[in-house]
Amino acid sequence: MLASLARVCCLLCALLAGAAWGQGSAEQGFRLMASVSGGNCVACHALPDQKGTVSTFAPSLAHVGKRYTTEELRQWVTDARQIKPDTLMPPFGTTAGTHSAVVSQSILSAEDIANVVAALQTLR
Repeated sequence: MLASLARVCCLLCALLAGAAWGQGSAEQGFRLMASVSGGNCVACHALPDQKGTVSTFAPSLAHVGKRYTTEELRQWVTDARQIKPDTLMPPFGTTAGTHSAVVSQSILSAEDIANVVAALQTLR
């Protein structure tokens, strides 16, 4: 009985964590995307209405919210290598398969990724 209750609690926690992961703040996401210490997406990608220097190194992020689902956007940000193995985009949500003496944790937290995904979803 106790084991069954523990399994139910674990399942509920996983479901709640998944629901929380899916929601984010677009405003915070855009801040992270422009932050040198955050995602710094603008170092490689152009954003609609971006002021100043605009990078053309990677594809523009215009209309990505229309082209990709929430889960696809989350995967691109977390670890784009799972979608496009030859990408130069670094994995922002994992350290798996990376080699760095400095970084021992992912660049962005699950909450940060949810915020970036919320921002990307607005780019329609």
